Amino acid sequence: MAAAFSMLFAKIAAVVQWFGNLFIGVFKSLWDMLTDVPCLLLEQALDIVISAVSAFNFDGVTGSLSAFNELPAELVNILGLLGFAEAMGIVGTAITIRILMQLVPFTRLGS
Repeated sequence: MAAAFSMLFAKIAAVVQWFGNLFIGVFKSLWDMLTDVPCLLLEQALDIVISAVSAFNFDGVTGSLSAFNELPAELVNILGLLGFAEAMGIVGTAITIRILMQLVPFTRLGS
C-alpha cells in the first residue's frame, strides 16, 4: 500500500514539475517577445524615416555641390588646409541639432 502511495506521489510530483517547466518556458517566451517589441517599434519608425527621406528631391543640393568641382586646384588645396570641410560639417550638424531641438515640446521657437 505504501508503494502505491509513493508511486502516486511521484506521478503527482512529475505532473507538477512538468507544469512548472511549462510555466517557465511560457514565461521565457513571453519575456523574449516583450523585449523584442522596442526593437520592432524602432525598426518600424526607421522604415518610416527611410521612406520620408527617400521621398525628398536633392537635385538642387547636389547641383550646388558640383560647383566645388569647378574651383581651381590651389583654392581647393587652401580650403582643405584650413579645414573648410570639417567646419562645414560642424555648422551643418549644429543647424540640424537646432532644428531637431525645435521639435521638442516646451522649447521656444528661435531659441
